[in-house]
Amino acid sequence: MTRILTEPIRGPVAWSGSELASDERWIRRLSSSQLDELARALSAVNARAIPTTSIARDDFELPLLARELAAVAEELEGGTGLTLLRGIPVERYSEADAARILWGLGTHLGTAIPQNAAGDLVGHVRDAGKTLADPKARGYETHERQSLHVDRCDVVALMCLRKAHSGGISDVASTVRVHNEMLATCPWYLSALYRPFAIDMRGEEQPGEPPVYYRPVFSWYEGHFAAGANATYIRSGQAKIGAPLSAVEEEALDAFYALAEKHKLAMDLEPGDVQLLNSYVTLHDRTAYVDDPDPAKKRHMLRLWLAVPNRRPLAPEFGTYHFRAQTSSFVPAGSSKKIAG
Repeated sequence: MTRILTEPIRGPVAWSGSELASDERWIRRLSSSQLDELARALSAVNARAIPTTSIARDDFELPLLARELAAVAEELEGGTGLTLLRGIPVERYSEADAARILWGLGTHLGTAIPQNAAGDLVGHVRDAGKTLADPKARGYETHERQSLHVDRCDVVALMCLRKAHSGGISDVASTVRVHNEMLATCPWYLSALYRPFAIDMRGEEQPGEPPVYYRPVFSWYEGHFAAGANATYIRSGQAKIGAPLSAVEEEALDAFYALAEKHKLAMDLEPGDVQLLNSYVTLHDRTAYVDDPDPAKKRHMLRLWLAVPNRRPLAPEFGTYHFRAQTSSFVPAGSSKKIAG
């Protein structure tokens, strides 16, 4: 039986954006020695012509930065749940080399998993001319604002290559802070959010598979909190199974999102920033944006979805959906053995 947490969670994970905006503990500026180490690691894998998604942790040696990344892993799981690495000079690198740097950093945190049914392991977040009105389009393929949401992974890593001409501001919110406030102000809505919702696969399901997967907004399991939501995909998922949200469920989601908006942290990602988020304690979004008319100057982010070794236990009903790798293989952190995704 699902247990509903009835006590607030204390500690740095229950942050509000107004607090972090004036306390940049979540930003880690890379030193010149760490950046030199990144450049040497890139040169080493390039010299060996290792394909990006075959680079293992042992191939991408970071003696100094590895200690920093170990601290990042602890911060993501046991601290605020977010970190921003700042200062990578992406203007010096090709898009392919920037992707190799992001991948190399990722091997020191976990294992990349596919982000879509095509099996892509390094995602490109940019406007593909699609719109959320298309039932098979996903938010990262549009320039539109989404609702605050999570990705289907333990940790999402986002590297900024280029900013938009205007807009495209990243928003992050603590789901722990939202739960604490709902407990204090409207606890009658919590039971609705601890029940699984149908989440729309947006056409990414395989033949013969259902068009939805199931997950509650909140979960408490073996002393660990986890949360996740995507209002757009919840509403369309419930509609797909012929069970539109009830009035109480709509009110509960509205209350959840009102508090998430109240406590969100806005950050304007700069080229070379790498944003890292724990998907079980944060939500993320970005504002709508307008691109530069020059195609070479359009907003472009690179993304990894990571499975991490220190992930909290998840309740059986806290379902997720890991895409099968159709065309790619990858190497888990610390291993030289290639396995299918």
